[in-house]
Amino acid sequence: MKLARVIGRVVLSKKDTALKGGFLVIASPLDKTQYKNKADTSISKTQFNLIIYDNLGASMGDIIGYVEGAEATAAFKEPIPIDAYNVGIVEKFNYLG
Repeated sequence: MKLARVIGRVVLSKKDTALKGGFLVIASPLDKTQYKNKADTSISKTQFNLIIYDNLGASMGDIIGYVEGAEATAAFKEPIPIDAYNVGIVEKFNYLG
């Protein structure tokens, strides 16, 4: 699992029925400097932004935990056309590094 900050939403005029009950968010993965300084809300300049399927209701600015690839689809009984999945909305975290 990795952490990212929600920076936007994707609006679809039509979507696959497998995506029912959720939506797509745009998220910026957190890098090491943002782990140390949680007040840093800048967008990562070292990593690409992601489109993440979210059925938990994450809002702009929320930090979320996400998984990618085969792990992203493991939570679903039927195949779903996603590459990244929001597994949790983070309330707080401590980073000692």
